[in-house]
Formats: sequence, C-alpha cells, structure tokens
Amino acid sequence: MHARNLRRCLRQAFFCALLLVLLPALALGDTGVVNCKSLNLRSQASKKSKALQTLDLGTALNIIGSEGGWYKVTYGQYTGYVMKEYVNVSASSSGHSAAKTASASTETLASIGKPKACKPGDTGSNVKKLQRCLSVLGYYKGEIDGIYGDSTTKAVKKLQKAKKISQDGVAGKNTIAVMFGEPVTETSVTLTTERLNWFKGGQNVIPKGAVFTVKDCKTGKTFQCRRWSGANHMDSEPLTASDAAIMRAIYGGYSWHRRAVLVKYNGHVYAASMNGMPHGTQTITDNGFEGHFCIHFYKSKTHGTKKVDKNHQSCVATAMKYTW
Repeated sequence: MHARNLRRCLRQAFFCALLLVLLPALALGDTGVVNCKSLNLRSQASKKSKALQTLDLGTALNIIGSEGGWYKVTYGQYTGYVMKEYVNVSASSSGHSAAKTASASTETLASIGKPKACKPGDTGSNVKKLQRCLSVLGYYKGEIDGIYGDSTTKAVKKLQKAKKISQDGVAGKNTIAVMFGEPVTETSVTLTTERLNWFKGGQNVIPKGAVFTVKDCKTGKTFQCRRWSGANHMDSEPLTASDAAIMRAIYGGYSWHRRAVLVKYNGHVYAASMNGMPHGTQTITDNGFEGHFCIHFYKSKTHGTKKVDKNHQSCVATAMKYTW
C-alpha cells in the first residue's frame, strides 16, 4: 500500500514539473503594472464578466497565465483577468524582451523630471524621459526606446486633446507645461473661433452658474464672468470687482453700446456681442456691478422685443474674424 502511494505521488510530482516546463514563459514569474488610471479585474476573460476589483495606476500584478487579449493575474486574495493593453510587463528574467516595455508607471513625474521640447523624428535620452512621463500619465504604452515615432506622436496628441491645446503631436513648451499641470501662455495657443447658434443647443453650452472669460476684440482686454440666467440670450455678471473694473475700462464707464467679444469656456472660443450696462437682477453682491449685463450669440434675441438684434449680430460677425 505504501509503495503504491509513493508511486502515485511520484507520478503526480512528475506531471506537475512537466506542466511547469511546458507553460509559456510569460505564464509564471512576470510582474505587470497597470498603465491606466483605473482597470477592472474581472472574473473571466470577458468585458461582460463580473468586476472583482478596480485597480489604480501603478498597481503591481502577478501574471500567472495568458488567454487571448487577457492576462490571468493574482492581486492580493483575488485571481482574475485584465486586458493586456492596460498592463505593462516586466519579466523576472533580465533576458525577457518585455523588460523593454514601458515600466514608468511605478514612477512619478517629479522623480522623472521635465523633458526638454522635442518633436517627431528626434531620438535619445530626452525622448526617453518624455515617453516615461507619458507612460506615467497613461497616454503611452509602448517601449521606452528613445525614438519619437508614431506611437510617441499619438501619445502626445492624446495628451494635447485631453488638455485642450493644439493637437500637433509636437512636445513643445506648452505641451510639457500642461503635462506637469502648469499654465500655458495665452498667445501660444490658438483656438478656432466658433459660431454658437443660441437656439440650436447653444443655450446649454455654458450652463447657469458657469464661470467663463470674455475678451474684448478691439482692446484685447479680458475679464471673468459668471452666467446668471437668460433664455433669449446669456445674462452675465462680472465675477469680481476687478473684473467689473476691467469692463468699465473697456467702455470708459457704462454703456448700452454693443461690442464684439470672444467668450472662452471649457476649451472653446465663441463669437459674441455684449453691452456694458448693469441692469436687472444681481446675484454677485461684492463685485461693484449693480445688476447683470447681456451677452448675445448667433441668432440670440433681446428679452424685451424677443427679436434678433441686428447690432448684436453685426458684432458677432465681427468677432468671427478674431482668434483668442
């Protein structure tokens, strides 16, 4: 009896050892790092399966298998599946080719430091630094190879789109700035001026209570406002006393005179027209502006006549010729 049990144990040990040898090199001993802001750990290799956990950027996973476009992994007490494209892999063996894969997800932007401006076609250590930064932010998933090729260009464009700046794929000074959460200079970003049709969805583009910036086309002066209300056009108030002072300086006082302006909100610039006379309801009581003023867009109407005001529309047409 003991001999039979011994032989059975030996056979089981042999088959287990053989299975380990035959498993793909990736199946055991590799570490994956989540390269996006959040990733679902699922019970099966399917997007429709139950999400066991939500994994944050930089979370380390133990890869124990592979199934199509999914890795089978362990994370703490959980065993499940994650999509391969959202995991950077580094092998336990230094000879594994995946060791070249972007592993900067475990780093921070501060530890990497700012790369210098660079462009498609560039190569070298500075491009590697850029790739590492893009990887930390979840925009780059390729190899940290120091080659500013298509994959790096696409990653830069994704960053630029997310930050609402010009999407040219070039990592210039402004792109580097927004990557590190710093402001860009207004003159360096050109946004296309849009004609906002007020009665075809335009009323909801800038919601009530939203803060936006107005730029006077003639003087170039800018000030911030908040939308109070308005159905036929946008009723607005200078946000602070300083903003009200800039508005008065543009007019040289208060006036019903129409002026061509640009309105900037949420990464978009819209052609508009304003008057400079405080009137009606006031909701901001400490801005030195007793009431609100009117901003008209394409096909806006006055509240009194409920008609399109030709002078406002002339200013909107003039504003279309300007850029921010």
